[in-house]
Amino acid sequence: MKLRLDELAKSLDLPRDTLERWIRQGRIPVKKSGMECSFGYATLKSWAGKHNTSFVLEEPASVIGEAQEAVTLSGALARGGVVYDLEGSDVPSILRGMTGSVKGIEEDGRESLYHLLLEREELASTGVGRGVALPHPRTPMDSCAAPSITTFFLKHPVDFGAVDDMPVRVLFLMLSPDVGTHLQLLSKISFCVREPAFLRFLDGVPSEASLLEKVAGFETRF
Repeated sequence: MKLRLDELAKSLDLPRDTLERWIRQGRIPVKKSGMECSFGYATLKSWAGKHNTSFVLEEPASVIGEAQEAVTLSGALARGGVVYDLEGSDVPSILRGMTGSVKGIEEDGRESLYHLLLEREELASTGVGRGVALPHPRTPMDSCAAPSITTFFLKHPVDFGAVDDMPVRVLFLMLSPDVGTHLQLLSKISFCVREPAFLRFLDGVPSEASLLEKVAGFETRF
């Protein structure tokens, strides 16, 4: 959805200056371009509920369709993009490199993301086996306006403490605005990385276009 800044501030019962500051700080799942704001209705509604903030706006008829689109695996992968030859010699250095490269995170939010990812890895490795890891924060990020999965191909395989003890060479960094979206994306990407044909495809370090095309094909089977 898109609204003018003053319209959105009124819907949230916030001073315009406060809304602008929160957007700038990445504290609210809203993107600002000029005097126009874009956001997902369901995402912002959920954020407002969790932060005891009023959000009075008529629900658009298309919101159900938007929500379905938001959890499309190929859409999340396209939003996150692909990073090649990420360098690092251990888990902390890999996570540091990832947070420095991921899209859609304000600079002051990257350090927070790094610690969230490190905390998750210390709890249990996200290495799912066969050279793949699915790092993610334990809780949704308020600054995440839309779900994204960034694909990282490492320059050199790294020991991630994976379930099969194989070093990791490909990581899919998952960022979601809510738990439901995270679980849907996790289920879909897990389906892909269990398929031997998909793993062989990743071995070839495909282009971003080829990756999205391959995943779109898998989505017809979900």
